This record gives sequence, C-alpha cells and structure tokens, in this order.
Amino acid sequence: MSGIVLSASVRQNLLSLQSTADLLATTQNRLSTGKSVNSALDNPTNFFTAQSLDNRASDINNLLDGIANGVQVLQAANTGITSLQKLIDSAKSIANQALQTTVGYSTKSNVSATISGATAADLRGTTSYASATASSNVLFSGAAGGTTAASGTTTLGATIGSFTGTTATTGAGGTTALTGTITLIATNGTTATGLAGVAQPADGDTLTVNGKTITFRSGTAPATTAVPTGSGVSGNLVTDGNGNSTVYLGTAGTPAATVNDLLSAIDLASGVKTVSISSGAATLATSAGQTASSVAASAVTLKSSTGADLNVTGKADLLNALGLTSAVGGGNATVSASRTSSSASLGATIADGSTLNVDGHVITFKNAPIPGSTGAP
Repeated sequence: MSGIVLSASVRQNLLSLQSTADLLATTQNRLSTGKSVNSALDNPTNFFTAQSLDNRASDINNLLDGIANGVQVLQAANTGITSLQKLIDSAKSIANQALQTTVGYSTKSNVSATISGATAADLRGTTSYASATASSNVLFSGAAGGTTAASGTTTLGATIGSFTGTTATTGAGGTTALTGTITLIATNGTTATGLAGVAQPADGDTLTVNGKTITFRSGTAPATTAVPTGSGVSGNLVTDGNGNSTVYLGTAGTPAATVNDLLSAIDLASGVKTVSISSGAATLATSAGQTASSVAASAVTLKSSTGADLNVTGKADLLNALGLTSAVGGGNATVSASRTSSSASLGATIADGSTLNVDGHVITFKNAPIPGSTGAP
C-alpha cells in the first residue's frame, strides 16, 4: 500500500464521494423518519423547536382522546335521560287516566250525632248496645214457642239425650233377662250368662262412637306394666285417655268383658265418663252433670253428654242383642241419642269443636267437663 500515490485530484474525488455518501445517508434517514432535522447536530434551533411542537401535538392528542370519552359519557347520559323522560310521560298518562276515572264508591250513610265517650283512638264510645239479630235462633232459649229470650244463665250445653232399647235377653232361648253383668261371649251361643251366639263380638270387631273406636280383643286385659305409654287398664278395659278403648273379651271357657264394660267404653267415647291414668292404671268417673248409660229391667239405656249428641255404629247383630235396633246381620247399624233443648239451654245446640272468633282470638267449645270439677281428669 505504501507504493500507491494519490494525486490531489484523486483525493479531491474521494472526499467528494465521501461527502456524497454522507448526504445520501442523511437523505435516507430523513426519508425514513419523515423529519428534515433528526438531531441537534443537523440544526439545533430547528431540532428543539420541532421537539417542542411534537410534545405539544402529543398533549393535544391526549386532550382530544379525553374529549372523545367525555362525548361518549354525555351520549350515554342523554340516552338515560331520554328513557326517564319516557317513564315520566307514561306516569303522567296513567295519572291523567286515574283523574278521569269515576270514583268507585258513593256515600251511603253518615253519623252526625255525637257519640258519648268517643275518642280519636276509639270511636265506639261508652254507650252499650244490644244486637237485634243473630244466626238461627241462638238468641232464644229452648222453651216452648221459641220466643223466650236467652239470659246470662242459659247453658250452652243442651239437655242430655237418652235412648232406651227394647227388652233384651241372653242366649238362653229368650228366657233370661239381660243385665249389666251378662258377659259379651260365653261357652256357647245358648248360655244364660252370655249373649246369643250371632251377637257375640269376635276378636278385631269394632264399634264407632262419636268418631272414637272401641275394639274387641280376645283374652285377658294386660297388666298395668304392659299397657302402651299413655294408656291405662281398668278391669277388662284398656283406654288411651282420648276416648278410644279396647274391650278384652276373655275366652269362651273364661268369659271376661260384660255389658257394663261395653257401656263404660261407650260413655268414655261420648264424654259422659272421664278417665285418669297413673302408672298404667285407669280410674273411670262420671263427669259432673252427666248420667252414665245403664241396664235396667232388661233394657239398655244409652245417654249422650250435654256437649254432644251420641252416635253408635257397629255390628247389627250385637246392637240387636242389646235391644238397641231391630236390624240384624253382619252389617253395621247406627243408634243415636240426640240432645234436646229446654228453657235452661239455648234453642240451637252447639256442636263439639265449634269455634267463635272474637277480634282475632278463637273460643273453642269442647265436649268435656270443666277442669277440676267432679269426674274431670
């Protein structure tokens, strides 16, 4: 290389080429960036002026973006306001229709006289009034004619209903009169100490008394330690304390349950008798003001309670043997003893379980003795 000699013209040409290359690079840089001044070396004044303008343009673009977002928010708010306006217009329309609608009531009566003792909290005042109307004839007692007004001492319960059957006999060919000690079953169907054969109840037979059930079972009654919880045994009866009873018949060789046992079960179901149960033992008692069913002069007399009529439904042959019905056969027959009204009671009887609603409070009428009275459990 030391042998190459450059003349002044050649050096000048090389410098020109270098300058051209530099200008070409500068031109390419300007074309690629779109800027005529890309660095402070090109033109310090123009570079910093352009940089300031670029920053300002960026700020303006940011402001424009914020304005655009604000416009969108305003458009959404305008849409909501338009919807609210439509709702308001709809409400106005409904209100106008309501104003134009005729009122659905008119004045029927008014009170102009002063009510003695009335206050803003209680407009009834202190004056007492007597009602002139009531359902049916409950304003009257059961005295003849139905025009005698009931008084404060008139009883709600009616007079005890009574049904006396015809003269009945045992299974001994109709020669032995029926008594309370006659057993319901016997060695055979023609024994003087028991009912006639077709009338003798079988294990599983039932009687229904005012919705309560009397069930007949063969064998002897269980001991007090063997009865179900809540039940009690009294002689040949086991009762649950709610009017349902089981009558234990014994066996054909050793009959147990008697007509008196059956009548006691009926009285328990009707409410004539009550029961007190303690440690499996049941103590039966006749409620105050009630009369127990009985057998006298070969005839059975059934008694209702003062609080409910008596209805007994059971096998026709059994009721026939007791002289309570003329029906016969294995089907059911019904015997009733209805209460009657009297001058001491209301003219219309009140049924067991009836209710009276007074200012949202319920009064229930129950066919049961007054707690604490004679015979009450």
